[in-house]
Amino acid sequence: MSLSKLVLSHYRNFEVQEWVPSLGVNLVVGRNAQGKTNLLEAVGLLSTGRILRSVKDDSAAIRIDSDVAEVRGEVANSGTELKVVLRRGQRRRGYLNGVGLARTSDLLGRLPTVVFSQSDMAIVRGDASERRRFLDLELSQMYPVYLRHLAAYKRALEQRNALLKQAQTMQIESESFEIWEAQLAEHGLALREYRIRFIDELGRRSPQVHAGLSRGEVLRLAYEVVDEISLVDSLSQGRARDIHRGSTQTGPHRDDCAIFVNEKMMRIYGSQGQQRTAVLSLKLATIELVEQALGRPPIILLDDVLSELDIVRREQLLEVVLQTKTQTVLTCTEADQAGDSIQKNASIFAVQAGNVTPL
Repeated sequence: MSLSKLVLSHYRNFEVQEWVPSLGVNLVVGRNAQGKTNLLEAVGLLSTGRILRSVKDDSAAIRIDSDVAEVRGEVANSGTELKVVLRRGQRRRGYLNGVGLARTSDLLGRLPTVVFSQSDMAIVRGDASERRRFLDLELSQMYPVYLRHLAAYKRALEQRNALLKQAQTMQIESESFEIWEAQLAEHGLALREYRIRFIDELGRRSPQVHAGLSRGEVLRLAYEVVDEISLVDSLSQGRARDIHRGSTQTGPHRDDCAIFVNEKMMRIYGSQGQQRTAVLSLKLATIELVEQALGRPPIILLDDVLSELDIVRREQLLEVVLQTKTQTVLTCTEADQAGDSIQKNASIFAVQAGNVTPL
């Protein structure tokens, strides 16, 4: 599945811009702060309903001279139009063929993407929430039922946490907790089953990729569950503790995925080069898993990553891009960074001061 047209209105530093990418490799070049990442981010917004770079509110993504921004895209050969509208002081809205969606996350899976940017280093370096976010995003794109379980789990978690805080100052009947704990157990078990299966598959594919990138180092993944007994029993037995803390301490929202290279935990002991290679290996393996689940490869979004890679890792990444034969958006400051093979096979665009022009 590919994007045939992207239209931006007052998004980031773009005023009004229409971009028609090729269905193959798109090389987007330009100096820093000209809009390369903004263009790539807009594709990601249509894909996930999320802004790639964390912002406190959507105002940061709206051009300073406007109160509304719009990102619209047409999916190739499908007649499908996706749109996200940002308004100052309001929540963002997603649209499918002009019809408003209940949540922007309902866009997930309609234009699947795999993104690799410098912020993805947090998957290895950051805390457990970063790794859970990676799992939730990829699985939600691959399996709509996962997204439904995730939304139901989050609703139940919010309700139980609210009861925990109330119970600090007043008596709450056990039955009130049991209603939400049953839902947490039902949906939490489903989330874990999908995550564990994904990590198992990723753990079989990514080591081979990683060995090629790292000259033989061994990558290993392990999904870590926080509770030692069944989730429903863990929630019930931990209720007094959770009331004291005011939040739920067990469940998949507290799980983690440990990443090891040569049996060293990368978050603590990995060098910068090892961490970067581990993230790249996970992302490249994820492309295969998304294609396996959906029957078509995702769009690959690579934001200014070539300058951070040595020549061996750079060539390996670009080789995968060409072999995958899917729509790719690759940003860099100079076209020469992408090498001869990419330049010969890519449509090249320049971005300057919020304007995109073909070269």
